[in-house]
Amino acid sequence: MAKARLSAEGRRQWQEQQARRARIYRRRRAVVVLLLILVLALIGYLLPRAWDGVRTALGWDQTLSEVRGDQLPGGQDASPNSEPSSEPSSGPAQEPAPERASDPSWDPDSIHVLVNPQNPLEPEDYAPEDLVAPQVRTTAENQLLLREPAAEALAQLIDAAGADGQVLAMTSGYRSYDAQVGIYANRHAAVGTEATDELVARPGYSEHQTGLAADVISIENPDCIQGDCFADTPEGQWVAENAADHGFVIRYLEGAQEITGYDFEPWHLRYVGQDTAREVAAQGLTLEEYWDQPAAAEYDDAAPPLP
Repeated sequence: MAKARLSAEGRRQWQEQQARRARIYRRRRAVVVLLLILVLALIGYLLPRAWDGVRTALGWDQTLSEVRGDQLPGGQDASPNSEPSSEPSSGPAQEPAPERASDPSWDPDSIHVLVNPQNPLEPEDYAPEDLVAPQVRTTAENQLLLREPAAEALAQLIDAAGADGQVLAMTSGYRSYDAQVGIYANRHAAVGTEATDELVARPGYSEHQTGLAADVISIENPDCIQGDCFADTPEGQWVAENAADHGFVIRYLEGAQEITGYDFEPWHLRYVGQDTAREVAAQGLTLEEYWDQPAAAEYDDAAPPLP
């Protein structure tokens, strides 16, 4: 009988203990659920703000707008609710200008060296190291020289002219600094500074000193040796039409004295290479214009240094 009472009492205590454990468990679970809800609510509150900050920092909003097409060029809104712009469209974008065959150089050894009254050779007594005698007919008693690439090109030009029935000869090529001093001084003594500057380059400013310039004449038209009328001879016309195919340009064009500083010289050829020469001739430009350089009609010094 006593055992039965003890057993019943033990079961009751065990049941009460289990009930307490269940209540504690439910409370803990409720606390955990409440904490979880609070954490989720906090995340839901903070995450959008953090995401906005990230997008702003990385510039994603603008990128997405561009991908969706929400904005037109110039910042115009292309959304369905936007007002149409009253400003006219600027039209298609301008294509970049094509690259030219060459750029100007101030290296005297370059075939693209720019020499004019504003751009003297540096050093002023520069002398090329690859001078050779072109295999062409000449009118000079002394040997005429050019830099090797110009000499080869001139020989090809004169040969091609001969094949077309036009007889050309070379009458001038490389001139040293000292030779140019003598030529300039002699003419200056006769006609003065202004008249001399129109036709003869000052020492250190001559294209002939580069070894890239050659003067040609018509053998069959001796009355037009180094005169404007050379341009009207069959040989002069052939040169104007074909020089570029051999890498030469007519350096001093008619009507371009205010750009080049020199009167029209249809006999004066300057070697710049075939690609550049063809572009210059096709566009009818001086080298100053082709290379986007300022006009160089006058020297900085009013009077040249003379011996």
